[in-house]
Amino acid sequence: METLQEREKSRTSPGSSPRRSVRRAATWEISDSDNEEETNEPKIESQKGPIVNIEAADHLLGVREDPAQEPNVEEKASNLVLPPPAATTPSPTKRTRKKKSPEQVEAELAQAEEKKRQRELKRQEKAEKKELEKVEREKRKETNLALKPLRPDQCGKYMVVKLDAGLLEDGGSEDVLEALRLAEYNYSIEPHSVPRSITWKREMPVNWTCIEGVDLKEEEEDQMLVLVEPKSFLSSVYAYAQASDYYCAGNEMEEIPGSLFSIPANSQDKKVTLVVMGLHEYRWCEKLSRQIQRQSLDPVEGHHSNRDQSATRATQRQIQEALVFLQLYCNTEVLCLDTWKELGQHVCAVTKSIAQRPFRKHWEAQTFSFCTSAGSWRGWGPRGELTGLPLTWRRQIQQLNRVSPAMAAAVTTAYPSPQLLMQAYSACGSDRERTSLLSDLRIPHDSKTGVTQKAEDPREGTDIGQEGPGRERRVGPDLSRRIWLLMTTENPELVLDLNS
Repeated sequence: METLQEREKSRTSPGSSPRRSVRRAATWEISDSDNEEETNEPKIESQKGPIVNIEAADHLLGVREDPAQEPNVEEKASNLVLPPPAATTPSPTKRTRKKKSPEQVEAELAQAEEKKRQRELKRQEKAEKKELEKVEREKRKETNLALKPLRPDQCGKYMVVKLDAGLLEDGGSEDVLEALRLAEYNYSIEPHSVPRSITWKREMPVNWTCIEGVDLKEEEEDQMLVLVEPKSFLSSVYAYAQASDYYCAGNEMEEIPGSLFSIPANSQDKKVTLVVMGLHEYRWCEKLSRQIQRQSLDPVEGHHSNRDQSATRATQRQIQEALVFLQLYCNTEVLCLDTWKELGQHVCAVTKSIAQRPFRKHWEAQTFSFCTSAGSWRGWGPRGELTGLPLTWRRQIQQLNRVSPAMAAAVTTAYPSPQLLMQAYSACGSDRERTSLLSDLRIPHDSKTGVTQKAEDPREGTDIGQEGPGRERRVGPDLSRRIWLLMTTENPELVLDLNS
């Protein structure tokens, strides 16, 4: 096998052509000398990539060029073709600024001053708004702190129930005191100008600040309970009945005094409530005693006892007339109770009502928070597709007999409010037009199935024809008539549904 040196000699022979000298061998055989040459050659590395040595590659390929034929550096430089320079756009001509006139300069300065003044005004308004909001927050905070003793959960601590010492003569008064202790109400026992009476007084804390619109006095409240014995009350009723008969006979009418029913004369500025304990039981016992006396063997003794009991023998009609007189002319109510435990519960209820009265008055004087902005009425009511008044209006129509949600939706869609429906009724010329105003309203289709919802009663509508899988229906004259009666009638006993 030929070595690499012999091949090189054959290639460099004078008879060989240059083309043949460039021909490469099909296979390569590396000798020991070649390996030594390769190991002696320096390795050139670069970070960017390998640098190809053309002379080394020609040496390896066995290509030798004639030094005379190699072009020199000047020829290489002359043969080097450089790319044409990139075309550059000429810079635009600078626009010369026009000199402004003094009037324009003054106008611009005035405009700048105006903008600055507007910004300053906005800044001041914003600062004033923040300061006002801060003052309002502080005011609300003080009001809330001042209202704390008047809140429903705190107001009972400052109420004192004042009981007359005469109430302790009855053994049932312990039930009243026990009810007050369980309700955690303060009470005091002291003599009153009106015997057997109960009054109330509010004791506010020392550091309490008065609130605008809340008038609290250190005096007693305007409520008073007076306990009356059944015998005394029936005697007053009998006396009132005799006086009424006397005036009805044609005699001169005089004012019947309230003291006739044990109402104190110095309590004109108070609401007095008379409490009669055991009235029904006393009347039953009195009736039973009269029956026993009638069966007595001594007629003279029975005659004297009947004369003594005639003063307390008042009928139920006379008692009712006396109650009406007390309520209309004396502003006094009569409360008939059977046990002292019921009296204790009534005293606790009145104490709670009196304690919460200032807070309720203050709260009622405030504006409603849900009516401060336009359109806020839609945000109140049950949740769903409709809320607030529209949903209430639809449910009001749906309360009628045999009215489905689709029929109610047809009416409320045509007339979104009762006022619009009343205006439509007033625009009609006759009652016949009013009763048939809603007859031709079409019942809407179901958005999910595309089928018209049918009425529950066959008489509630008229078939219009076929439309899809379901028939289109109308409200009908019967429902139209009932809604017209509902909106316009003044008779509360009127029957709207003739089929009921």
